[in-house]
Amino acid sequence: MPIVVTFDLASPRPHESNRIRGAFERLGWERLGNTAYRYPRLGEQPEAEDWFNCVIPALMLLRAYSRAAAATGRGIVRYTLDAQSSTGCNHGAVSVGTPPSGGAEIDCCPPSRSGSSFGEQQLRDWLDGIEWPYPMGQEGAGP
Repeated sequence: MPIVVTFDLASPRPHESNRIRGAFERLGWERLGNTAYRYPRLGEQPEAEDWFNCVIPALMLLRAYSRAAAATGRGIVRYTLDAQSSTGCNHGAVSVGTPPSGGAEIDCCPPSRSGSSFGEQQLRDWLDGIEWPYPMGQEGAGP
């Protein structure tokens, strides 16, 4: 079942709009309008929607853009997010779904425009740069 996000941005620069569009498209979203996207693309019926590798990263990127743009008096003016979805991952006796993957393992789709769209390697690097803020290891280690 689809996830649809729509949003309005306050005074986005052309390259910023193109980069947002490019990131959504590379992550498998279909552009429905200027700032409206659908996942999965119409006609694609994945076994399970890939929330960890396609949906959440696109929404995180939109949030990160909005927070950065807000510092200059811009950012998201309004948005809607509609989801009638179910997803999961089970790699036990029956393998279904996709676990959270590294940037290199995510299947990127080509954007509808080249040029100032979000670069594929930049997207993969950004995905790999999101870290857990606590040290891993012994329980109780760290702050």
